[in-house]
Amino acid sequence: MNRLHSHLPLGMLVMLSWRNIWRHRRRTLITLSSIAIGFALAVLMIGLNDGAHNSMIRNAIKLGEGHLTVQPRGYIEAPANHKYLTDGTTLQEKIGSLDVAGRIEPRISLQILASTASNSVGAGLEGLSPLGDQRADLLRPQLVDGTWIEPGDQRGILIGDGMAGKLKAKIGSKVVLMAGKQGGDSQAQLGRVRGIFDSRVDELDDYLILSDIQLARRFLEGEGADPALQPITRFALFLDDPDSLPEWKAELKAAVENDQVVVLDWREMMPQLVQFIMVDDTGNYIFLVLILIMVVFGILNTVLMSVLERTREFGLLRALGISRYHLLWLVFCESLLLSLLAVGIGWIVAGAVHLWFASHGIDMAALMGGSTEMMGTFMDPVIYTELSGERVLQLTLLIFAATLGSGIYPAIKASRVTPVEALRT
Repeated sequence: MNRLHSHLPLGMLVMLSWRNIWRHRRRTLITLSSIAIGFALAVLMIGLNDGAHNSMIRNAIKLGEGHLTVQPRGYIEAPANHKYLTDGTTLQEKIGSLDVAGRIEPRISLQILASTASNSVGAGLEGLSPLGDQRADLLRPQLVDGTWIEPGDQRGILIGDGMAGKLKAKIGSKVVLMAGKQGGDSQAQLGRVRGIFDSRVDELDDYLILSDIQLARRFLEGEGADPALQPITRFALFLDDPDSLPEWKAELKAAVENDQVVVLDWREMMPQLVQFIMVDDTGNYIFLVLILIMVVFGILNTVLMSVLERTREFGLLRALGISRYHLLWLVFCESLLLSLLAVGIGWIVAGAVHLWFASHGIDMAALMGGSTEMMGTFMDPVIYTELSGERVLQLTLLIFAATLGSGIYPAIKASRVTPVEALRT
């Protein structure tokens, strides 16, 4: 009897593998279904997690100091009222000459003591452009009483509802704004409450006072700044395309950074938020590992059972001249085809789940008891799943690798079959 040629053509290898995985149709379908469901759960959890994180980041950037910040070197390590950019006019011209695709907002940030006849509290005074600033645009709809300040208002201030309660202030109340000077003296300005806002972030509502930039600049003049040069504390840059941040940061550093001036991105300005997201992502990766373990055991069970049931068949193939090497590749090819099917069906199910939640979202405010405040920022009330191209590739490769890897042991076991022992089984 002629022996089988030791070489199996690729087409025959694929055909035999495809036939073998469908020998037990029900078992294969159950395995693929479990993988698809697990895949969909992983995509849903990671998509919602990324959506929540991106929502927090977007709101933190709007409430904070933008995608990029130009400010005095050393300010973030040790904030002080005497640290400011002396020549705001020239610096703004340099930044403007770069034609940054976004908005450039001058701001003055000061640490002050706010006092009324009833109480005194430490506060942060933020002088900005009342119209057009991103922070102003975000907080204006959150006004719960009074009116927004107008440009050039030399006395008007806006306070959070938390601070209004502490100071027992209402619309029209006088608030004394007092700040220490570098030499040890103090200076004060009188403000009048024009409006009260509820930002949905207690830290801001209890601490932040907004004013026109001209009112805040008076404190810098008290530190010796020349008003003709328009001194400021920082420039907040809001980019039209957040993905272009690395390029614009590099250009700004080359154009304006020196011993006195530094360019920082939002990650450097908000390290606590970055750390929180990293910790939260770790929890999601643990969940993904559990999904992968389920996938691995599901595939391992299917392929290993298939191998054990075909011991006599493998023995016969070995007796007819098929090498261990080609027998290993035959079983491994079955795992490969099963992996491709798992990823394909998994993305059909997971993609449908993602598209539904990307359109309808999930009401996080209801799940969190009405408050979505977290780490000095807040999530939008309704969160939609978000998946970047990098995340899609990551999930695909993880599921594919886990599925394919689970077929290694059964393939090795099949290749070790000896004809005599196998034919006796």
